[in-house]
Amino acid sequence: MADQGGSEDGAPRGAVWVDDDPVDPTWPEPSAPRFSRRRLLTVGIPVLALVLLIASVWALGGFAERDDRITEVARGKSFMNGPFEFSFDRATVQETDGYGKYKRIQKVLVTGTIRNTGDTAISPSGDWFVARPRQGTEVEEGQTARIGATDSFSAPEDVTPGLPATRLTVDFEFPPTFDDRTLLFAVGELSYGSHSYFSGDNDQFWDTGGGNAFRLQLPITRLAADDS
Repeated sequence: MADQGGSEDGAPRGAVWVDDDPVDPTWPEPSAPRFSRRRLLTVGIPVLALVLLIASVWALGGFAERDDRITEVARGKSFMNGPFEFSFDRATVQETDGYGKYKRIQKVLVTGTIRNTGDTAISPSGDWFVARPRQGTEVEEGQTARIGATDSFSAPEDVTPGLPATRLTVDFEFPPTFDDRTLLFAVGELSYGSHSYFSGDNDQFWDTGGGNAFRLQLPITRLAADDS
């Protein structure tokens, strides 16, 4: 028997044939629709890749909670880090010429003091320090850490043990869009040991390692642009 009715919009429907005979009991039950091989590859490969990526990140500790220790330090307060006693109380920012990615940069200078309580003269390194604006996400590593007057070409490179605290200035180079009134400034925790993959136990020195740090919030004073 054939049903040749029409659809709701008046268009003719395809013929539907109804068999009045009983169903043959030897026929197998209808099976679920099979996915094509191409579809299995399209869906399966990305899922497998995601599973492998998650497993890799898990194995490397990517989902583990970080156990870094951040010690908050008040502005101007002295704190011990390795053989040094540090203090930092202010920061300035000045637009000036850049010689890298940007033609103009925002140069940030953090000023404080340093005193060597050890028994060996040591030169501080700019990469011990990092900074970012409180309202931003751009993190920069210190370019240099200079002892004494910033405009002196005869400033010492090492901090001599036993002397009073002396001036220390750390400079950073930020993109031209930097515009904030507060700087988040951090000093990595110093430890003595072998800090290179290519040196042995005989080559040991003070350097930062791990994620521990001392962190300060410093007000920023904007200086007139350097157009010279």
